[in-house]
Amino acid sequence: MIKLVNGSDPGSSASQVFKTENCLCSNWLPHVRTLRYDVNHQEPTIDKSKLFGTIEEDDIRRFKPIKAATNDQSTSVFYSATLEKFINMVMKDGKKLVARKIVNEMLENIKMTQVEKFNRCENEKEKMEIECNPEIIFNQGLENIKPVLMLTPIIKGGVSYKVPVACPVHRQKFLAMKWLVESCRDRERKIPMGKKLAYEIFDAYKNEGKCVRRKQELLRQCEENRAFAHFRY
Repeated sequence: MIKLVNGSDPGSSASQVFKTENCLCSNWLPHVRTLRYDVNHQEPTIDKSKLFGTIEEDDIRRFKPIKAATNDQSTSVFYSATLEKFINMVMKDGKKLVARKIVNEMLENIKMTQVEKFNRCENEKEKMEIECNPEIIFNQGLENIKPVLMLTPIIKGGVSYKVPVACPVHRQKFLAMKWLVESCRDRERKIPMGKKLAYEIFDAYKNEGKCVRRKQELLRQCEENRAFAHFRY
């Protein structure tokens, strides 16, 4: 229902203020500013194996709307959501093309190093153990850095305690990538960023280096503060 306030004549030139009550559109309009999709929209499917699979008639995906895929998402065999996330972490001042070039140089350096190692090896059994896929080496190095615990501040009785809690999966990936980028920026500036990232990935792949020590230091702090673990609940 629309009521006319401050002005009885609808045709008058005076300023009119309208008040809307019980508007039907308030039931479906989102309450968050600039929100494109509500909670009912599901994420787009990028995996080709799921795209061509059969969906049962009672599957909820048949009835829920789907969000539009972002510009950096693709169904290509070369697409990797982890690498795209890492490119965003490497990016500085919005220069994504530069960040993508750095990550490609990192993968190229990893590939060339492993291929040279493969060609120098004379033992066939040892050759089979050498991993030449840079994406597999990157993912394994990232897994070796991910922390399973983290510290969160909790206030009890006016005192702030650092309480060890389980680290969520998305937080594990974020911390691992953040430590990789920070450790590379602390290295010598004359070395290209792509090479520094490759060195750090190789160290993490072998469970060595700054990032692994940083993870171990965090786990040590969690072990020291285990007496405060009950404050989490």
